[in-house]
Amino acid sequence: MSKTKKNNAPRKNQKAQKPGPRKSKSPSAALDSAGLAYSRLLSNPCGAPLTHPVYAGAESGFLFRAEQFANFGDVPLATSGVIHWTPGYPNFNSTELLALATSGGAASGTMGVGTDNAGRGFLLANAKGARCVAACLRVTYPGTESGRSGRIHYGHTPAGTIDSGQSVTPNGVAQLLQHYSRTPADTVELIWKPNTADMQIVDPTEVASASLRDQRASITVAWAGLPVQTGLTFHFTCIYEWFPAVSIGLSSNVLGKSLSRNTLDDVVNYLLRNGETFVRAAHLNGALPSILSSVYGMMASSSHSKPRINM
Repeated sequence: MSKTKKNNAPRKNQKAQKPGPRKSKSPSAALDSAGLAYSRLLSNPCGAPLTHPVYAGAESGFLFRAEQFANFGDVPLATSGVIHWTPGYPNFNSTELLALATSGGAASGTMGVGTDNAGRGFLLANAKGARCVAACLRVTYPGTESGRSGRIHYGHTPAGTIDSGQSVTPNGVAQLLQHYSRTPADTVELIWKPNTADMQIVDPTEVASASLRDQRASITVAWAGLPVQTGLTFHFTCIYEWFPAVSIGLSSNVLGKSLSRNTLDDVVNYLLRNGETFVRAAHLNGALPSILSSVYGMMASSSHSKPRINM
């Protein structure tokens, strides 16, 4: 019994199949159009078009962008201080913005409230509910270049880390923060990272609740060794989704919510995967490409330092 050999060669009219190049996935493939729009706003609160967040729930309100400039630490004998900002908890007592000025980094003081939060006046006059959609804080040194001295520390913290009336030192707060530099000649920008508690709507006209505030996400800055009575200048930017109060002439916006299939986790994780650091310092070396340049084709921001990682 004879065996026949198999002929594995391609037939005369049959072309050999060559593996083709793999198609690369788009960087935005992980998000739908609404999720991508919100990622732009979250990463660039000052310049991106307003869009509703991908927060859970059926609620929807109106959007507005607010800005506020304020100096902190420019008081007699002060060379050091702390700012602790929780944009997701606007309230009647102003505990969303806490501030402290002391005579030195090791000098203790009591955290007081500030009324300089962006959008505060509008919300108190018009809103019965509000929640922050995106926010950023820009920090600059207002003194002369010849007198520039000292150091600043900055980063992201839980709101409950520092409470109104708490006694702290700038040096003690500095140990919590991920970034540090000599007092910069240019701007440091911190981008707010919302958490699940920030999706909840609060009444900005009600008195503060520590239990509600402490669950949310904050931006914190500490500084020391600056020239006396100089302090720092802070540029607050907030995008709020707000819900109108009675008798201001507006009906509720019941169909304005995002129709994205993405969650807040999806958007934040997408930004992190694409290089977003949520901290930018364009004046120093060691630039890292941000989501603005790698995905949106905008000018790259930069960060002068890598965050301190604690495992």
